[in-house]
Amino acid sequence: MNRTSIVGLLAFAAMTTVALVGAISASAAKFTASAVGASISETTLENYAFTITGSSIQCTTNTVTGTTEGLETTTVKGVLSFSGCTAFGLPATVINNNCEFTASASGEGSMVGEKCEISVTASNIFGKCKGNAKPQTKTNAGSIANGEGDVKVTASLSGIAAEVTESTGVCPLTVGKHTNATLTGKSTVQASGATIAWDA
Repeated sequence: MNRTSIVGLLAFAAMTTVALVGAISASAAKFTASAVGASISETTLENYAFTITGSSIQCTTNTVTGTTEGLETTTVKGVLSFSGCTAFGLPATVINNNCEFTASASGEGSMVGEKCEISVTASNIFGKCKGNAKPQTKTNAGSIANGEGDVKVTASLSGIAAEVTESTGVCPLTVGKHTNATLTGKSTVQASGATIAWDA
């Protein structure tokens, strides 16, 4: 089988992974780092699952490009790319086109960028699915906890918007806009040669 329009979820996976978003409520919340300019990276603890209208995509690896921007900041920014993605057991291609993911320490996350779009394609001889997600913002994206010099992020997003642009053959998704996408997964986010933490 084949299906792939869960792009919106991927966008927010990125956001959650890179940005350290959590269900945070304190107005003075911030991120702290022991050094400025340290490269941010991510280790996936539980594969991210992106589900839309009952269909899901999973990616085993998320690669982060970004750096710590200050010793104390209210946001974390980064660019995420995905690999090892499958849709119903079939290889899927997920591409980040000009999107940067930003998360605030207070719990809001956004995907922004001029002509920003996350696209997903999966196909075989029996059908094809294509989809995308455009810039959007979400709150209460999951939970966050401090580790030993790093941050543990658990994603739990819902109501993500994505659009299916092509559906043929065995693709289980209908063409059109979907607003019921969800994302779950867990990661450790760390900074090379430095420590990072979330301060509520």
